[in-house]
Order: sequence, then C-alpha cells, then structure tokens
Amino acid sequence: MVITIARKEFAEIMRDGRFRWTAALMVLLLLTSILAGWQRFAAYTAVQSTAQGESNSQWLKQGDKNPHSAAHYGNYAFKPLGPLAFFDSGITSYAGTTVFMEAHKQNFAIGRPASDTSAVARFGELNGAMILQVLLPLLIIFLGFTAFAGEREDGTLRQVLSMGVSRTSLLWGKATGLAAAVLLVVVPCLVAGGIFLAATGLQTVGGGVTLRVALLAVAYLLYAGIFLFLTLAVSAWARTARTALMIMVGFWAFTAFIMPKAATEISRVEYPVPAFGTFMAEMKAHQTRGIDGVSPYAKLGRYQAELFRKYQVSRVEDLPVYWTALRMQKLEEIDQPVFDLHYGQVRDLYLAQQRLQDRLGILAPTLPLRSVSMGLAGTSLIEHNKFTTDAEDFRHNMVFKMNDYLSKAAVDLNGVNDATNYMVANEEVFAIVPPYRYEPPALAATMAVQAGNFGILGAWLIAAVALAWQATRRMSMERS
Repeated sequence: MVITIARKEFAEIMRDGRFRWTAALMVLLLLTSILAGWQRFAAYTAVQSTAQGESNSQWLKQGDKNPHSAAHYGNYAFKPLGPLAFFDSGITSYAGTTVFMEAHKQNFAIGRPASDTSAVARFGELNGAMILQVLLPLLIIFLGFTAFAGEREDGTLRQVLSMGVSRTSLLWGKATGLAAAVLLVVVPCLVAGGIFLAATGLQTVGGGVTLRVALLAVAYLLYAGIFLFLTLAVSAWARTARTALMIMVGFWAFTAFIMPKAATEISRVEYPVPAFGTFMAEMKAHQTRGIDGVSPYAKLGRYQAELFRKYQVSRVEDLPVYWTALRMQKLEEIDQPVFDLHYGQVRDLYLAQQRLQDRLGILAPTLPLRSVSMGLAGTSLIEHNKFTTDAEDFRHNMVFKMNDYLSKAAVDLNGVNDATNYMVANEEVFAIVPPYRYEPPALAATMAVQAGNFGILGAWLIAAVALAWQATRRMSMERS
C-alpha cells in the first residue's frame, strides 16, 4: 500500500506545474553554484601552490646573510584547500589564507578574499552547500505543503481513508513519493558535482574524500528528511494548504536566515573577542613583564650565569657556543608562552562561539548542518586553527634551526665588538629548514568534533517524524 501511495504522490507531483518550475530553478542554481565553486577552487589551488613554491624558493634564494637575519626574512604559509572546498567554502574567505612566519613574532592569518568583495557578495558565496542548505528546504515545502491539506480541501482525503488505507501508510507513502521527486532533482546535480570533484584530481589535501562525501550525503539527507516530515506534519495539522505554506515558509526563513545571524551575534556577546589593537597592547605588556612576572632581561642574566657554570667559564669570550645566538633563541623561548597564551585565548574564544552556535542548533537544524558541512569540506574553524597552529610550529622550528646553527658556527665571534662580528650563511645553510607543508586534520578528528551536530540533526529528524505521525493520526478529514 505504501508503494502504491508513493507512486500516486510521485505521479501527481510530476504533473504539477510547480514541480517543473521549482525543479528547473533548483537544477540551474545547483549546477551554476557547483561550476562557480569548482572555478574558485581551481583558481585558489593554482595560486596557493604557486605562491607556496615561490615562498619556499625565496627562502632558499634570499641571498647570503646572517642565519638569524634569515629568520627575520621569514617565509609564508599558504593554506591549501581540500577538494570538497569547491562544494562548501566555509570560513575560508573570512578567516585568512596566509601566515607570515618570522623571528620574534607570531602573526594572525592574512589574505581574506571577502575583504576585496562587495557587501552583497559577502552576504554569502554561491556554492553547492548554500543552495542545499537554503533552497532545498524551500523545494520540499513547495512540493509537500498540499500533501494532506490540499486533499482535504479537494475532498479526496476522506475518500482515501474510507477505502481502508491506514493513516500511517498514507504518511509513509506520501513521504516516499515526495522524497523520490526531490531526489530526482538533486541527485543528477550531485552526480555533476562528483564529476567536477574527480576533475580536481583528488590528490590535494584532506584525505578520505569518499568517506567525507558519504558523510556529507548522510547529513544533507537528514536535513532534507527534517523538512520533509515537518512539511507533512504541518500539512496534516493545518486547516488549509495556504496556512500550511505560510507556517513552513516562516519556519524556513527563521532557520535559514534569522537563526544563523542571531546565533552569530549571541555568541559574540557571550564570548567577546578583543579588538586587534587591545590584543596587541596586552600581549606586548605581558611580554615586557614576563609570563611569570620576571622580566626577560632578568631571565637572560640567569641563563648566562647557568652557561658560565655549565662550561666553567667567567667570560662570554670563553664560551664554546656563540652567546648572541643563544641569547636570541632564549628570547624566543621566553616569548613563546606569552604567544601561546594570548593567541590560544583568541582561538578558544572563537571555538566557544562555534560551540554555542552549534548548541543553538536545537532551535534551527541549519546551524548543525552548516558546521558538519564545513567540517567535512575542510573549511571550518577547526581546520583553520590547525593551519595557524602548524604555521606557528613551523616558525618556531625555523627560528630554532637558524639560531642553533649560528650558535655552533660562530663561536669565534664571542666578545668581538667590531664590524667583523657578523657571520654570513648561504643557501646550503638555509636548506636545513624543510619546505613548509601543511597536513590537514584526520577525518576521525573532524568527526569527533562533529558527532554532536550529527546527533542534533538525528534528534530533529526523530522529532519531525514523531510530529508528522501524531499530526497524521489526529488530522481532521473535514474541510474548513
């Protein structure tokens, strides 16, 4: 019986002019968004790869100079994107794509494509994720709001039920027919997306592409199922089809537009991030007074005394290591806890904002789906934090290698206070720092973060099914 009802529902949807128009518009937007996303991804990947290669080459070819000066010359880390970034660009355009790595400084990511676009463009990039998150629910609503209410108004609902069709069979039959019509629109577009995905070569960062795609499909199916059963529930409950449409369009606007913006503002108020100027001033003051209240210069004095005791000498000139290099490396190590504390606090605040927005997903299913989609596409805050943290580790290692080489190679310069107190190194020395290479977080780490959001989506679907079942069981057969 369920199959029979599903076939009837599917056939009626196919004959409905609304389906042809909405399906055509949906296909057009999906294919356009996928093509636009793929073009952006291809262009970004080409620029990122070229820029990273050039930066690594410039590090080696920077010219003969003192190793510590080479550390000040620095290098750039350009964030690579995974192949699924063409489907969901996430926060890539807003969080920065490049980190400059230099001695004595930790820097925020720069290079935000959104800052070079218009206000309208910043409203939201056209990509497959945005289309599915915003317009797929609308397609479901337009196709399903008359499922029960329309038949009640036409008087056919009483006839169907009088034939002995159970209300449960009617619910599942209509759900199956409506789902088949939606899949008929979405699946060909996703196949086209798969073709574009294959065109990326799949050799870029972000392993487990097949599993990531499968998990993305599960998340979006949960999301579509939520709107499908909510639409059927409201259609069964509402006295008229017009009322059902107004209620569902209102809910769609609330979850797709109002709640994402409201959640962002609420999280900003709850976990405010300091302004850049305030952040830098506080960190600089903390560097000056020391992480533990002991000034860096006092610590340097103690360090020098320890070296004298270790090597049983009383003058810098007698040290078997180059004191200036050790001093600069010690300053790096003194500043590092201050960097970690202040930059870590900012990262923690942004993570707290994200967690609060995810928890608000109990009010709007778009919020947890958005996080899952960005996480699996490798364009979420988790991946950005991994990128900046790895860049800082690289910077620390780069500076250490240069200072360490200098401390051993320039011993004879201890105590020399004229123009000859300067060691020059070449490309062979700079090559002890390996080229920068970014490794994205493993899929297991991403799933550990997104498990809660999958749970919220699952809870929404269960609630929607229960609501639809209750509404169908109690729905009136009388016309209003």
